Amino acid sequence: MGCATKKPLYLTVTPGRVPTILAASMTEGRNGRSSPRSPPVSATAKPYPRAPGIAALRAAPVFFLAMMSAAHAAESVETMTEVWRQIVGALTLALATTLAVIFWLVRQRRETQRAQHELAELSLAVEARRASHWSDTGVPEVDAIAHSIQDMDERLREKRKRVSELNDLLLKSSTIVSRAGANLQLRALLDAVPVGIIIAEAPSGRIVEGNHVIEAILRRPVRYSESTQAYSKWNAIHQDGRPVANEEYPLARALAGENHPQLECKIERGDGAYVWINIVGAPIRDDKGAVIGAIVAITDVDEIKNAEMHNQMMNRELHHRVNNSLAMIQGIANITARTAQDFSSFQQGFSHRVQCLSRISTLLVQTSWERTPLKDLLMIALSCGGQDYADRISVSGEDVELRSAVASALGLTINELLANAEQHGALSDDDGRIAISWRIDREEDRPRLILDWTETGGPKVEHPEQTGVGHFLITNVLARQMGGDVRLSYRAEGLQAEISAEI
Repeated sequence: MGCATKKPLYLTVTPGRVPTILAASMTEGRNGRSSPRSPPVSATAKPYPRAPGIAALRAAPVFFLAMMSAAHAAESVETMTEVWRQIVGALTLALATTLAVIFWLVRQRRETQRAQHELAELSLAVEARRASHWSDTGVPEVDAIAHSIQDMDERLREKRKRVSELNDLLLKSSTIVSRAGANLQLRALLDAVPVGIIIAEAPSGRIVEGNHVIEAILRRPVRYSESTQAYSKWNAIHQDGRPVANEEYPLARALAGENHPQLECKIERGDGAYVWINIVGAPIRDDKGAVIGAIVAITDVDEIKNAEMHNQMMNRELHHRVNNSLAMIQGIANITARTAQDFSSFQQGFSHRVQCLSRISTLLVQTSWERTPLKDLLMIALSCGGQDYADRISVSGEDVELRSAVASALGLTINELLANAEQHGALSDDDGRIAISWRIDREEDRPRLILDWTETGGPKVEHPEQTGVGHFLITNVLARQMGGDVRLSYRAEGLQAEISAEI
């Protein structure tokens, strides 16, 4: 079978126009199938200068016409099937390419719009002098503009800062004379106040002012602490000995906003001594209520505080002495009741001893319950007798002061010896005399008082077969309270007593 010959077809594509089929050539083979002998369909076109998506859209009809030309040239069913399969494949590829290009264009448009919106917000922030921050959007043109705006904003901020510093410097320079005058007026006012004044600035707590009164109280110059953390260098302590912490100082508490902080503490003076002071503080606020500083007033309360502590000690001592006196009165009452023959004798003996104890207690109060002179004690004890025996009783010895507990017991002992002398001893007649002398025994570890009571010129003394309440009080109760001993010697010429007591 001979091969049929047809004229070749040519497809020419001109930019901007509809393509036209010029010629095509197909040759049939021996098996009835046709195969192209001429070169594949060619398209001549200049690249489109706008976008790849538009070029793809315009190329789609070219593929379609080319496939149609090939279909017309086919002579058999099999050839037509193969051709249409190629046409469908080409159309699918063209459609997928077109959709991809469309999606890409939409995404690019959205990214560009978002970048432009962020750029507008950046511009508004810079215009309002707010903090600006930019993260790259992936749109090179917009990112470049944003970085330029940020660089310009940083340069403007730096220039504004320098201008502000220059204005502050000019303001300080222009008002230096007026400020110096204000400082002199403030200094004169602070020195006229009769209490110590310290002023600190907020928020650091740096001390900026202190008057002469605080220097007089502390006996040293003011410590201009740089911050609240340096307040501990003022060396203040609480009553229990704990150091005052930085945040406990009223100046620090006022800087923190507390309205009326107060503190009583002991502070170290320049000579190393600690004195009591009272500190009252208050914050200094501006017209908006913000704390811009603090001020404290410091008062020397050392004498008042020491007097209060002394009074407290005296009250405790008085309470202790009253309890001791009540216990002693109770003991005297019990002992007197044991030996009294009737209520009248009990009342006389008990009343006499209580009156003597009252007079001795009055003397102890006058000496603040501390140290009592022995001569004054003897005068009070001897005055508790029935009459004045000044011309019959001699007193001699060095000046000695006794503790209140020892003085109270020794006074009652002298009163018991005096009562016994009036009833049974040297003072029971007109010729008897009593000599009282004392000395200090320093041979032992603790010095002791040795007092001798010697009676002469009275009736003959014999050792009693039975002792009374006075003997029991002297040798048992009062001796223990004096921290010593009482030795009684019943000599014929008169009673002799040797009394030892703690000093």
